[in-house]
Amino acid sequence: MMRFLSGLFKLFLFAVIFIFAVYNFDLVTLRFANVYEFHLPLAVVIFMVFILGLVLGTTMTWVNRLTLKKSQKS
Repeated sequence: MMRFLSGLFKLFLFAVIFIFAVYNFDLVTLRFANVYEFHLPLAVVIFMVFILGLVLGTTMTWVNRLTLKKSQKS
């Protein structure tokens, strides 16, 4: 049941972010060290940040579980 609620919450969160992104499709300028400049739709930037957060969160959870397994073996 908890897994279902967690999946439902993630789906709801994704839907909110997606709707927000669709209604904010203006071009934004991203600059990196005044060398690189990108013009992307705001929706793409929001989606990239969302995916980056998912990847970092998953990676940190994986690292944490590996650390716990190593400490339990000792």
